[in-house]
Amino acid sequence: MEEWLESLQKAVPLLQQAVSVNEIKKGHSADKKYRVDLPEGRTVVLRVASEQQAEQKAQEFAVLQSLASYPIRASKPLAFGVQKELGICYMLVSYIEGDDARDRLPFYTESEQQQTGFLAGQDLAAMHQLAAPAAIPPWIDRCVQKHRRYVEAYQTFSPPLPYGDKILAYIERHLACLEGRPNQFLHDDFHVGNLIVRDGTYAGVIDFNRYDWGDPVHEFVKLAFFSKEVSVPFCNGQLAGYWNHQEIPDEFWTLFNVYTAMTVFSSIIWTKRVVPEQLPDMIARVNLIVEEYDAFERRTPHWYKRIEK
Repeated sequence: MEEWLESLQKAVPLLQQAVSVNEIKKGHSADKKYRVDLPEGRTVVLRVASEQQAEQKAQEFAVLQSLASYPIRASKPLAFGVQKELGICYMLVSYIEGDDARDRLPFYTESEQQQTGFLAGQDLAAMHQLAAPAAIPPWIDRCVQKHRRYVEAYQTFSPPLPYGDKILAYIERHLACLEGRPNQFLHDDFHVGNLIVRDGTYAGVIDFNRYDWGDPVHEFVKLAFFSKEVSVPFCNGQLAGYWNHQEIPDEFWTLFNVYTAMTVFSSIIWTKRVVPEQLPDMIARVNLIVEEYDAFERRTPHWYKRIEK
């Protein structure tokens, strides 16, 4: 065990009870994560970040505390603190027992995949009830500014996407749809890689460290980009659960399409900057999405199928 971790364990009462501490290496978060086994079969997760991130992490912990009052199957906040002598801040949350949905869903029956998605969609709808603080700027301002930055970066991307100009024009025609959209809590990384399953069904959602505030429809972009390639029944189940089997309004599909179209460009630029070795895979994913949407001339993607009760 690393020396700083031993010092932290001695300083934090809950960690003093630890039977074992093992690093969790899955995921792309910059946080260090550890599974901590306690007496009587209890397990918690320790997340550690630099002291410079303490304010940001304290806000994240406060958001988790707010979400704890909602009917959401998620990690519960247990403790937060700063250890200046170690140069770190830490967070303890409850552990959700189970497996990564991305790994297990392909082995589930179609019905189990749909039901897993349905329950995940219900949780997503519940967490979207949490309103943003009043100080958060309007969603349209933040979203459009971010889109413009990515488009500017895309102008130097070579070779350009063959359908790029057509999709950019589509986005411009629909930007007015973002006016007046709500500022609500967003997990902002809600996809099968951050969902836990157990015994053939949904167990909960983890990793809230990328949370944001904005239009709840934007959350579904990760469904199109990451969850769909693992399980179409899960995706259709998530939409059914989110809307509780109600007819999905046209406004949702318009916004979903616009945000997905925006992400065509942001995902490529982000991948090129951060993980350039994965750029060919991302371009292949983007090409498939554009094909599934007929370059966004369709109301719904080819894979969508409404699930009846």
